[in-house]
Amino acid sequence: MKREKVSPKTRTVAAAGENASPRIRPTTKIPAAAAIGILLAFGVVAIFVADAIWPVPPVQSADASAVASTSGSPAESPQAAAWKRMIDQHFAGDAACASCHPKQAAAQRRSGHSRTAVAMLESDFASELLAGQPYRDSRRSQTFEFTSHSNRFMVRDADDPDLPALPVTWLLGSGTHAQTPIFVDQQAQRGVEMRWSFLANRDGIGLTPEHEKFDQYEAKSLQCYGRPMDAGDVRSCLGCHTTVGPPAQLPIQNDLYVANVGCERCHGPRKQHALLAHQGRGEESKPLVQYASAEAYIDACAQCHRDESSVSPTAQPHELVRFQPYGLKRSRCYLESPDKLTCSTCHDPHDTVSHDRTVYIQQCQQCHQPGRDSLCTASPQGDCIDCHMPATEWTAGIAFHDHEIRIHEALAPKHSTPQVKP
Repeated sequence: MKREKVSPKTRTVAAAGENASPRIRPTTKIPAAAAIGILLAFGVVAIFVADAIWPVPPVQSADASAVASTSGSPAESPQAAAWKRMIDQHFAGDAACASCHPKQAAAQRRSGHSRTAVAMLESDFASELLAGQPYRDSRRSQTFEFTSHSNRFMVRDADDPDLPALPVTWLLGSGTHAQTPIFVDQQAQRGVEMRWSFLANRDGIGLTPEHEKFDQYEAKSLQCYGRPMDAGDVRSCLGCHTTVGPPAQLPIQNDLYVANVGCERCHGPRKQHALLAHQGRGEESKPLVQYASAEAYIDACAQCHRDESSVSPTAQPHELVRFQPYGLKRSRCYLESPDKLTCSTCHDPHDTVSHDRTVYIQQCQQCHQPGRDSLCTASPQGDCIDCHMPATEWTAGIAFHDHEIRIHEALAPKHSTPQVKP
């Protein structure tokens, strides 16, 4: 099952972290005009990541009748209809950007951000599961069977015929490391992070990362299928895998989200700009989102990739390796280079992450120039990344570079006082 390799920057499991910047919490219902006002006044990024919860709260049980009542959708409210109209009136969509910005648009299509939220039934993973064999849980006495019914992807526990099948709504993640399915119960405003995921290092199905914590489960409940999520969890997941989603006053409703992390996630709603551009007047529409400093730039990425304001205070070192802004902000390189070092110093913000080490070594040498700075006594001609930002396993053989640039004593046991070249 070979897949295109895409950006490792995107998140690998459905559960997302808290928003790194203060969240906008409107206190009134959001008609179209008010929603537009929020978007224009604060920049669209401010409301994308809604009410995340970290750490994960205790799982909630639900009986089989509750599992069975998950097929319906709530009647659409006037506020939800107004939100849809606002999206249509102010968001152009990625395709509208391509005619004037073909290079950036092509790069974005290569990135993991462009495919990080897919309707489950439309995914390659779903096709593979429907054509393949049932999945035997590696840690539980369960076998999951997959079918499609009424234009929905369904999963059932073959060992419990009395447990109703569950529809799977979204497949979240780029696939660079993993893709995790979730079920969204629009009626009850809750969800389930499925027990099984696509794992790139297995090129197929396997246990969802960190689901070793959920080996014990209550029979006849949503726990049978994975990790139950409350509304905050679901909003957190979708908030980091979509371009825009509804504020907390509106319900969790699949068609209120613009799937994937597209151009307007960072550049704001651009429909007016696109219309003016086709008239040769694009400059009349000023950018909605501009970063006044390196810290502001990192904060935008940290909304989902997390920094010190949004990681769990009890997180273990191996858990922190996934959160690049957190590590970068702890680096001496960052702390002693005010307003110079940011995510885009090394990474093209539009494209998939390069795996060419020479690119990153050259970036290091832009500041650490031979003949001027301290020599690395352990390996002067070596790979900066291997020694100063090595890959560290998070879980299930999935490794990340933590982006905390530092001397790792275990990797440089012969390190001594740096020698300065004359």
